[in-house]
Amino acid sequence: MKLLLKKNQVIIKLLFAISLFSFYTSNAQSITEKDKNILSLSIKCPNNPQCIYSGKNFSSNLIITNNTNQNLEISLIAIDAISMSSYFKDIKTNEGISGSYSLAGLMNPYLLKKLTLLPAHGTQTIKREFSKTVMKEIFKKSSSKQVIFHVALSTPIHLQGSQEPIGSYKNGKFEPKSFVLKAKKVITKK
Repeated sequence: MKLLLKKNQVIIKLLFAISLFSFYTSNAQSITEKDKNILSLSIKCPNNPQCIYSGKNFSSNLIITNNTNQNLEISLIAIDAISMSSYFKDIKTNEGISGSYSLAGLMNPYLLKKLTLLPAHGTQTIKREFSKTVMKEIFKKSSSKQVIFHVALSTPIHLQGSQEPIGSYKNGKFEPKSFVLKAKKVITKK
């Protein structure tokens, strides 16, 4: 009888621990999902704070910032290769400039597994270079001396060391959350 009682106590403790663990996990995921400011994206022009185009090749840095107190991991290779889109718009007409679009491709599962550390409150930079031929064509199609450079990217996020990205369970199936980041910057022709 004592052995049966001890087995029941062990089973009860085990069930309690499992339910507490699942509550803790789902609670952590829901807090994370509600926070839309985990990452942010900005555009800067290196050695050119006003982003002035002077008729040469044009460089920009896309800066992904971790706004949390936790180390995160993102697939910087996948973002750079396939999950980012960019385009230019005429600042006066707000119309997209034809031929200036770079659309995101299909997600490659292999690239998504190559993770890069994004430390707490740290940044990672993706460099973008546009040839003077491309930039001249963009400004030729613009109705003014200013264009807006738009960038959008979508990425899953991992807590450092986690095999699974941040996500949630729906109908018994795990679904990773894809975080969408957008930024824009005005570029002025000299």
